[in-house]
Amino acid sequence: MPDPALAVGFAAPPMPSSLAAAFAASCRAEPGALLAWTKARAVTRAELAAAADAVAAALPLPRGGRLAVSVRDPLRFLAVVLAAWRADAAVVLLDAADPQGPRRDLAQRFGSAAIATDAATACGVALAELGPGERADGFAAIKLTSGSTDLPRGIGVSAAALCADAAQLEATMGIGDGDRVFAAVPMSFSYGVGNLLVPALVRGRALVLPDASHPLGFLQAMRDGAPTVLPAVPALLRALLQHARELPASLRLVLSAGAVLPPEVARGFRQRFGLPVHSFYGSTESGGICFDRVGDAAERGCVGAPVQGVDVTIDGDGRVVVASPAVGEALAGGDNPRGGVFRAPDHGELVDGELRLLGRAGEAFDVGGHKVHPREVEQVVGEVAGVAEAVVVPWRDRDGRATVAALIAARGVDAAAIRRHCAAKLPPAKVPRCLCIVAELPRSERGKLQRAVVEQLLAAADRGEAGS
Repeated sequence: MPDPALAVGFAAPPMPSSLAAAFAASCRAEPGALLAWTKARAVTRAELAAAADAVAAALPLPRGGRLAVSVRDPLRFLAVVLAAWRADAAVVLLDAADPQGPRRDLAQRFGSAAIATDAATACGVALAELGPGERADGFAAIKLTSGSTDLPRGIGVSAAALCADAAQLEATMGIGDGDRVFAAVPMSFSYGVGNLLVPALVRGRALVLPDASHPLGFLQAMRDGAPTVLPAVPALLRALLQHARELPASLRLVLSAGAVLPPEVARGFRQRFGLPVHSFYGSTESGGICFDRVGDAAERGCVGAPVQGVDVTIDGDGRVVVASPAVGEALAGGDNPRGGVFRAPDHGELVDGELRLLGRAGEAFDVGGHKVHPREVEQVVGEVAGVAEAVVVPWRDRDGRATVAALIAARGVDAAAIRRHCAAKLPPAKVPRCLCIVAELPRSERGKLQRAVVEQLLAAADRGEAGS
């Protein structure tokens, strides 16, 4: 495993303040360098440093403690994080789109002494004190898992791990000086931490920040901000296919993460815009795991090869195991991840050096003596022209027999055509018997599949109340 100190080009930073020191060094070297393009103006490194000064002067930051950050405005978010790191505080990264009550509960659960939010103050941020809180314990950030199947878990990440993740990703993806990275995902999400937050503050990467308050703000930023890199999610890529006439000539690299990229979306994007979509597979616990360097892996049902500095293996249970300097530490006594190793909740297989995901651990099920990996069936369904994406789940028919069900986002295709295609590619036990075709799969704001809604739609289809 490579030394994270070598990966980032300076001694492995032991404290959050070393991240602030890295920003200070880049600011001294080029204070007028672009930090972020916005609709209103270009923001320099020196201007962000001044904004962090204003935050520190106005707010009693918990020095050496934990500060929850729930700030929607991206520039204020960057200023608060920088100010917190200067104070050797660990930032607990919250989703500012969540309701206020749950955000406050999460902040307290993970030891925050206070929570920072947007406010009409001189520095644009207010601080609500929550209690004594916990010490940073050597962490620079505490990232939260999505909580799609349980309560969110906290993952403590050191400054060294944050730097290693950003360095490994940029080296693997070929991102460097001169690039402008489009902030299409929140910087509080793990995807945004590794591809936006740390590259901007520690590695000197310029960001393009869309105006989220205006319905056309995204497209205007794409046109006028001259981004070169677009970290996206499948839902965004699908929206661009439907609504964007063209993409800026400056754009050279398009990434997709957060959910499996449907092959049809990948093919359609390449054919429409002449740009391949590079799949990126990562996790809150480990940072980046795999990346598709060519841009055709999604069309082949893979997520690419391991990121530089990351070792990926498959254990005896078929689970994906990740070893990397970017792996964090489970809080509250958890043992996964721990010691630089993360046992992912995904089943997978390595094919010619690339990782193919077979589904979440525990999601495989038996039908007629055959073990069904949902991802295997989803890939076959996705080969049918007109299918955008699909989710496969175990089902019981009206006689109580185990079978396969599929909720499919598609246009211009019927259930019979999908069954015929699956019957030609899969054993009979794996062919979906209960089918429901919808315009799009139900997802949360984070892009996570809402499985309770999936089951409701399939149940309605099985009763004959929806298309099947």
